[in-house]
Amino acid sequence: MKTTYSLLFNLILALTLRTALAGDNDSAVREGRLSLDEVTNVVLANNPAIKEAENRWRAAKERVPQAAAWDDLKVAGDSEFHRYINVPPNAFMDQSLTVEQLVPITGKNLVHARAAAAEALSIFEEVRRAELDVISKARAAYFRLANAYDQLEINSKNLTSLRQIADISRTRYENGLESAANVLVAETDHSKLLETQSDLERNLSDAQSQLNTLMNRDAFAPLAIRSVGLVVPDKARNWQFVSRVDGYVQKLDVTAPGFLIRR
Repeated sequence: MKTTYSLLFNLILALTLRTALAGDNDSAVREGRLSLDEVTNVVLANNPAIKEAENRWRAAKERVPQAAAWDDLKVAGDSEFHRYINVPPNAFMDQSLTVEQLVPITGKNLVHARAAAAEALSIFEEVRRAELDVISKARAAYFRLANAYDQLEINSKNLTSLRQIADISRTRYENGLESAANVLVAETDHSKLLETQSDLERNLSDAQSQLNTLMNRDAFAPLAIRSVGLVVPDKARNWQFVSRVDGYVQKLDVTAPGFLIRR
């Protein structure tokens, strides 16, 4: 019976390409020119949860040919160095060699191989789920970080404007041209914006720590991103799971004479 194996080499190719991309993207992280696609590639290459899932996938894939293999060949040898009884020289053999190979005529090895292949594909789907989950978290953290940067910038401009208004109101009050109430209102608004500034800085730190953690970096490492306005919506929307290189889909044909993992 002929058994055909095609052991999902597409994922290996995807992991190789991803590792190559991660080298360039790591330098991009250090140089502070991080884009959404670069964040996605770095997360896919370095995230611990994804690495753990991929290691389980590789181990499950290696078990498929092992489950389909025949039992190990058994070789035994025996040698008589001395005869303790007086018998003719040709009465029995002094040396013997035994070779034993169990042949799975019933095809139980193929049944085991099908089960191992089904388990491997199940773990492959777990890898997909882990990657999609981490990607969604990374993208959400990226946009939260970008939003925090934008809000901080706007709040800083408002702080500058309110500080100027408060100074002008105080000067006019000292010259008798402004009431104390207006000065108090300006100072109060400025104080509220200072509190808002602290909250925004805390939100920025939280988003930065979460994104660094997803990329397997120091949580407190500085992280700058490109303007969200540079993200092309179609490109972001059309991002496909990296393990599906060029749209390959992995399937298991359990009705074949042997078993066939094919694309």
